[in-house]
Amino acid sequence: MKQIQLEFPTIDTTLTATLLEKEEPELTELLWENLEQPIKLFCRHPVSTGQEFSAAARPPRHPVKTGTALGRNKRMFCEIQPGSVNYSVHGGYGGISLYYGPCTEPITVSGAVVAKIQPQDMENLRKAGETVWNHYYLLHTPITMTARRHP
Repeated sequence: MKQIQLEFPTIDTTLTATLLEKEEPELTELLWENLEQPIKLFCRHPVSTGQEFSAAARPPRHPVKTGTALGRNKRMFCEIQPGSVNYSVHGGYGGISLYYGPCTEPITVSGAVVAKIQPQDMENLRKAGETVWNHYYLLHTPITMTARRHP
């Protein structure tokens, strides 16, 4: 059972998520490969989607395997459950989205849900989501997340 960690240094919080290797074997393997070294990502929060935020890294200086069509189980924002981690592969390492509450948009999400946040981390996931919202819309300051393989 492979797990990843999502660290938010600004609020001294680390979330652990279990990869869904049976449901999304190609995307989970690609995410695992891309996390050979920890990746620092910049977070952003949408206005209308609901309680979801995403994070993307600077494009790498070396080629990275991508694939926008990857993902066996396509879902709309409004179908994704809180605690889900979505991975879509574009622009280098791709983007990681975290769902900390309900979303309302009936729009198909790029990529697919590749991991679930551990139940004991759900309150900290909500804290992270609210912090990203505050930084993005109220404070106008960047907030980062570091993604890595769980040791």
